[in-house]
Amino acid sequence: MRPRLSAAIVLEIACMDYGEQVEENRRAIEELLVARHLPAELAWSPREVLELSSYHRCDSEVEHVARLFCSLVLVRAVDMLQPAATMGALVESALELGPDAAEEAVRYLAWCRLHEPGSWRDDLGARPFLTLGLLLTYLSAPVPRDMAVVSGLARACVAEVGAALSEDRPWWPDRPPQALLKEAAGGEGWRKWRALVSRCLVDSRLDESEALRRWFSAA
Repeated sequence: MRPRLSAAIVLEIACMDYGEQVEENRRAIEELLVARHLPAELAWSPREVLELSSYHRCDSEVEHVARLFCSLVLVRAVDMLQPAATMGALVESALELGPDAAEEAVRYLAWCRLHEPGSWRDDLGARPFLTLGLLLTYLSAPVPRDMAVVSGLARACVAEVGAALSEDRPWWPDRPPQALLKEAAGGEGWRKWRALVSRCLVDSRLDESEALRRWFSAA
């Protein structure tokens, strides 16, 4: 994403907190652009503007570039405010920006799924969305399709939802998976995920895929 972030886009992100601490935010974002590895911990500047940008509704390619960059940084950071919603924004923007962005997103999300950085390892309610994000991006990217991988990711996602509903989390077992998923995603995030599932799972006939389609239906 670095080559796609112009100075104007960086400034737009830096201004997202109602114009507060713009210069400090801009410098912090520019440091991220030259960092060898993205940090696990983020200071208030630029965390606040990255979060605000990741929630932003996008109507143009420039806005998707900004949101994808911010989401890429946030999904591997600790103490994400809305992990599932941020992941939804990442997947949506990667697909909207075309095949190259989707292909690179597959590699990045595969790394995240393997290593579970930030909040993913401990947040059972949000973890299925990391696996689902990788599955949907893999199905949409211009990469050789391995149905064993598709099946494995779909099974893992269903199993993770089951783990979140297990008896060690007593405030969830009596609620259907859809209620759990909707709460974890949040209102805007839930709408994104429903659209993404409908868009990307159209051809898969796996039992697990059918369960995911049902859970993210309009009911």
